[in-house]
Amino acid sequence: MNIKYRIAVCDDDPKQTGILGSLILSVTKKLAISAGVELFTSAVLLLDKIDEDTAKGLNSYDLIFLDIRQPDMDGITFGKRLYAMQVETELVLVTSYPEYAVEGYSTHAFQFLVKPVTEGMLEAVIRAVFDNRASDKILEVSGSGRRELIPIKDIECIIAENKYTRIYSVKGSYLESRSLDSLELSLMRYGFVRTHRAALMNIKYYSALDKKEVVLTSGRRLPVSRRRIPELRNAVRKELERRII
Repeated sequence: MNIKYRIAVCDDDPKQTGILGSLILSVTKKLAISAGVELFTSAVLLLDKIDEDTAKGLNSYDLIFLDIRQPDMDGITFGKRLYAMQVETELVLVTSYPEYAVEGYSTHAFQFLVKPVTEGMLEAVIRAVFDNRASDKILEVSGSGRRELIPIKDIECIIAENKYTRIYSVKGSYLESRSLDSLELSLMRYGFVRTHRAALMNIKYYSALDKKEVVLTSGRRLPVSRRRIPELRNAVRKELERRII
């Protein structure tokens, strides 16, 4: 079945919105990706459209390119609200200010594009987004007596719980019989970092380091061992570098 993806572009400057939209269509055609591009000049109206589609049971946008500085709602606020909706949408923030990437961690943005945006930059990020979607990895758990399949990208953290481990995803929590050490070996290639002997986190959900705890984008807090702080900071730095183009 040929899937047609939905892509939205939002910038309060109509000229810039049109230019970026045209570039995206050129790139998707080159990559043989069937996609439609919708243009918005208001972040609030785009969020309203997503809310309206969700209420109707329609699929949300697969990918959104959003300029981070907008008069009605800045990209950081937009990203946080989009994340709270728990829709299957990847957000790419476009900015002239790379330093926004640090604050933008709380939006769970897939990537940051630094202006001026070129066709080559768009090709890299679009390829990454749809390659990621096509190859979603699944973790199978059965600690509660029934088999559950959890997308690895949805897992925020895993915490030791007596003789079991508790897996927290964006859609709920699951009990698993495998040890934290065993799960760490399976998941470290996907960006999971040990913060403590009793906690493992997905670096993509990192928000802040607060004294002896790491704060996730959901607000959940995990303990951090002093000796693991350098490793955690290094992982955060690498994730930021990956996101900024």
